[in-house]
Amino acid sequence: MHSRDYAATRPLAVLHQGQSRWYQPLLTASLHHNLPLFVYAAQPGMGLEAALTALQPLSFRGAVLEDPGLQALALDVVQHLEPEALQARRVDLVLPEVTGNRGFYLEPIALANLIRRYAFGDKALWLGPIRSELAQGLRGLTKVSVLSRSFPEGEGFLELLPVPQRGVVAAAEVQATVVARQADLILYAGGNLPLALLQPYHSVIALKPLPSEALRLIGEYVPPEEFQKFHLAALFEALGYALPPETFVV
Repeated sequence: MHSRDYAATRPLAVLHQGQSRWYQPLLTASLHHNLPLFVYAAQPGMGLEAALTALQPLSFRGAVLEDPGLQALALDVVQHLEPEALQARRVDLVLPEVTGNRGFYLEPIALANLIRRYAFGDKALWLGPIRSELAQGLRGLTKVSVLSRSFPEGEGFLELLPVPQRGVVAAAEVQATVVARQADLILYAGGNLPLALLQPYHSVIALKPLPSEALRLIGEYVPPEEFQKFHLAALFEALGYALPPETFVV
């Protein structure tokens, strides 16, 4: 790298609480593709507002917020929010602008890109803890149903989707069995997984590791690491660097 390249390089902070899972993949991709980024990890602690306020005067390229707690806190200190961040009430990328910081939430976009890439079908069943912030990532599907702890919780999740996409809320495994038979795609978000719901024609996108005994019962399987790669790719694309998910090693 020449001296003029160093002058063009700008810091990209990966803000986390504890052990960072994103720092090394982002750093490795940046170095491998000779991007003008100086990627480093930091724990802001109680100083998140100060850290984000300093992005513009210190000529940072931006800040990636890895921890969900930081993502929620950033809402109060970011001047401009993209629609996904406004709806999800979270921010995972902050870019400095002259008029103030701009906040993005790219995880649902990553989920939509993942579903589009693998084209697993158009009828999905959500299993596991409800993650309302990801509802926007399901809008490419024809129908979304959910196995929930209660009808109000499940209905609240489906209400985030356009009316034609809203499927069935099942609050018991018996109800979910019928719904699962009509689904092409299972979205597994962790927790208890009733194995009786799984069919050989199901494709599973796992946001959390799938129990090993479930693997023999299904067709296609996409592990959590693949979703993380798509998320990292979405973060870099918003920074102006279009790298395929395969670029990232997690």
